[in-house]
Amino acid sequence: MNILKKSAAALAAALLMAGSASALPMMEMRAQDLLMMAPALKDSLKLNANQQTLWQQTESRTRALLRERQSRAERMQAAALQALENPGVELRDLAGALDREGATALAEEKQLREWWLTVNDALDESQRRAVAVFLAEQLQRKPEGPGGGNGGTPRGEGGGHRGGPGGGPGGGMGGGMGNMGGGISIGR
Repeated sequence: MNILKKSAAALAAALLMAGSASALPMMEMRAQDLLMMAPALKDSLKLNANQQTLWQQTESRTRALLRERQSRAERMQAAALQALENPGVELRDLAGALDREGATALAEEKQLREWWLTVNDALDESQRRAVAVFLAEQLQRKPEGPGGGNGGTPRGEGGGHRGGPGGGPGGGMGGGMGNMGGGISIGR
């Protein structure tokens, strides 16, 4: 039973930085979105000095990673646009860049989860439960926008786009829990 509690708490902490904040399916939770809500959660946890230091370090590293990911996405977008201006462009060449970014994002998402699981390890049982309750609330919220999908409002540091590197469909931190190694989705 204790192992189940710890596993649930570990998953909850991993979701904290690897997902989306508007009651979307867990697969679409985004680190950027949850990171924006992290201050309120952090305050409610009443962290001790050591936990506070670890949280701040992890949050700082997470923000740096997300900024670098966004920068890479912007560079990739510009390079793709430039390549597409060439009348003889070979789309397969562009696919290689997407594959490389996907692999990089997957590795980053795994790193994000590990960082936040380390924070989770430093929490006591009541704090872990508070994280689980917070995440459960996020999963139960109504989706934004028409049709309850990804909504029409920008979110997070990534310019508010869902999906792939640079915010397009299918990648980056906003990509979903399937990319949880990317939309915290537990990932982009």
